[in-house]
Amino acid sequence: MAELLKGAPIAKELYGGFMKLSDDLKKKGIFPLLRIIIASDDPAIETYSSMIVKNCVKAGILSEKKMLGAETSDADILGLISESNSDGSVHGIIVMLPLWKQLNEKKILEAISPLKDIDGVNPYNAGKTVLGEHSFTPNTAQACIDILLKSGIVLSGKHVVIIGRSNIVGKPLANMLIQKGVDATVTVCHSRTQNLKEICRTADILVAAIGSPKFITKEFTNPEQVIVDVGMNEIKLPDGTSKLVGDVDFDNVKDHVKAITPVPGGVSPLTHTALLENLFKAVKHQINEQNIQ
Repeated sequence: MAELLKGAPIAKELYGGFMKLSDDLKKKGIFPLLRIIIASDDPAIETYSSMIVKNCVKAGILSEKKMLGAETSDADILGLISESNSDGSVHGIIVMLPLWKQLNEKKILEAISPLKDIDGVNPYNAGKTVLGEHSFTPNTAQACIDILLKSGIVLSGKHVVIIGRSNIVGKPLANMLIQKGVDATVTVCHSRTQNLKEICRTADILVAAIGSPKFITKEFTNPEQVIVDVGMNEIKLPDGTSKLVGDVDFDNVKDHVKAITPVPGGVSPLTHTALLENLFKAVKHQINEQNIQ
């Protein structure tokens, strides 16, 4: 049986530090506030946003949801983002995806102030991530690195194969891993990659981020491999109930690799801590901008 790399114990430690940071800020009259903008009726968004609110409470952070109905126009949501950008009491902004179909996602994400873009979706922050400069990195990509490093997995000189080239995981993670100081060697695979199984078997670390349930089987692996499973897929069971599974067929793979993140309980707890880390960074930047002592 492979070693299980669990995010929850790591997250629990981090929340203690977050609460201390919040308490210190409150003594200065600063109350960190996250604004969550929702323009969708996707039930997954409701679940995820409610989890963010719950975790904000654990970190001593204020949060609020702004719900926008099906009639929302680009002007409506852009107006709310503009108001949030200029509101000094709001320290971080998240726009939950997907949006109502009529809305221009690209224009909306670009409108978030780079100083409050704690999801790392503004092109300015995305560009800084590519350059290896300090920025707000996408939370799931950061969580992948966090769970490896905090589990004692060495990245320097290792071959990391990432399956998936999304703007929120695959692309930013690849850029983060090749920076000086991290020093991994990265291969990014996708739906048009040939000889995928053979490439994956060469990996020291395999990151599955494709949104396809149980896609990765033991044929993709080697015995010394570490697997990070980013997938969060809900599947229906024969009895009519639902189950959350990853992009890796856990039961098929668990006895054939060195270590693996379970789903749920692996990467997901650290996506929330990465988000909160970014919020505290945002507060710090905004304090510096205002010269608050």
